[in-house]
Amino acid sequence: MNLNGEDEIERCAADGAWARLNQLEDIAETTVIKQLRAFQAPFRDAYEAGVIVPVLRNKGRATVDVRPAALFFKRVLNDLRGVWLLLTAGYTSQAASVAASLFESALATTCLLQSDDNIADFHADPHGEIPWSITKMAKMVVQGEGKKPHTKEFENSWRALYAHYSWLCQIKHSSRGSVMHDTTASTLVEKGYVVMALPNVREEDVPVKSMVAIISLQRMLECTEAFAHALGFLETLPNDFRFAERFQAARDSSWRAFEPHLKALQPISIGKSRFAKKNPPIE
Repeated sequence: MNLNGEDEIERCAADGAWARLNQLEDIAETTVIKQLRAFQAPFRDAYEAGVIVPVLRNKGRATVDVRPAALFFKRVLNDLRGVWLLLTAGYTSQAASVAASLFESALATTCLLQSDDNIADFHADPHGEIPWSITKMAKMVVQGEGKKPHTKEFENSWRALYAHYSWLCQIKHSSRGSVMHDTTASTLVEKGYVVMALPNVREEDVPVKSMVAIISLQRMLECTEAFAHALGFLETLPNDFRFAERFQAARDSSWRAFEPHLKALQPISIGKSRFAKKNPPIE
């Protein structure tokens, strides 16, 4: 009670905290956009190539009915946009969670574009779910690239592909390493941490953002190319609406954007994960 006999309202850091996040996110975006400037063009070109590929025409030379795959491809496009918005807002872990969804939908898209049998399996699933595990889809994608099952190249290729998904899931499922990184790399205090939502703008988080970005872009481009192949463009990608130009620009510039972070120390690792222990590379 104050001197006027009125009850005082106890105030705390939570008062107005939700509204203050808008300001913090605006400030964070200015910083993160600079950190990820090299990825802006790849995301733009990959998205625009993705918008174009379903409307390409090849005079009835499509190898399969692309409509089932298009359902998942639309989700990939939405997820790609979601990854970019969350990355630039400073919410790296949340971007990785959406990237894991993108990964799943991209693999499903590619598998549905491989054969009529795969499409039949999809329609026959009694639960309305993707009828294959991530492991199975990774193997199907690698085999579709021409790698023969049970060979060293095949085994290492699908394991490398799945390893990217496993890394995203280390963040998505809040592993010990990822939550510790979140608290130490995004806190506003020198010692300890604050239990509140905060955009992450620290330089030590840039390698994580970059890894989320490159994985998302590569899966996006992979299923975009598979879509074009399923339409019958098997040898050369068409340049209708500058499709081939945008696609190649995204592929080239995405790797250039990631190259400075290629050897950066990643604070989040799958080295101790169940997948890595069960499926080590074959020497």
